[in-house]
Amino acid sequence: MPVYSRLSPGGANAASEVPARPFVLAAQQYVADPTRSVGDLHPFYTYAHVPAGYTGDAADAIVAQVERFAPGFRDRIRATAVCSTTQMSRKNANYVGGDIVSGANDPLQLVFRPRVTLHPYATGADGVFLCSAATPPGAGAHGMSGYWAAQAALRSLT
Repeated sequence: MPVYSRLSPGGANAASEVPARPFVLAAQQYVADPTRSVGDLHPFYTYAHVPAGYTGDAADAIVAQVERFAPGFRDRIRATAVCSTTQMSRKNANYVGGDIVSGANDPLQLVFRPRVTLHPYATGADGVFLCSAATPPGAGAHGMSGYWAAQAALRSLT
């Protein structure tokens, strides 16, 4: 459950509540990797933005939102696993407080992540490069951090 820090379109108080109709990202990775399924059981991954420091469980709001667009979804669920912001933070040190954008996502951070430098992917160790939401262009541009880090690595070879 990634963290958000503004008033949500659903009208919830960003400091403490999840909107009744949260933004939900959904994925069915088993389509690309059938080994993720067992028989006719298929994983359906979702996440929703929650307020910083949120300690509740947004699963019901997520299911209700998916149900709006896929009637009968709730009845097909066989098991759930919920990962709180605290658990996310423990699993990945970049997710401070469960925030998957790895900190501020303001205009300066789009260019200067994780520090002010012209070479954000370089670590200082030969042949070791950094790519994650903590590097430009930041979170939400899935794959671009890796692409640009790979370009930096290739340039270092010439």
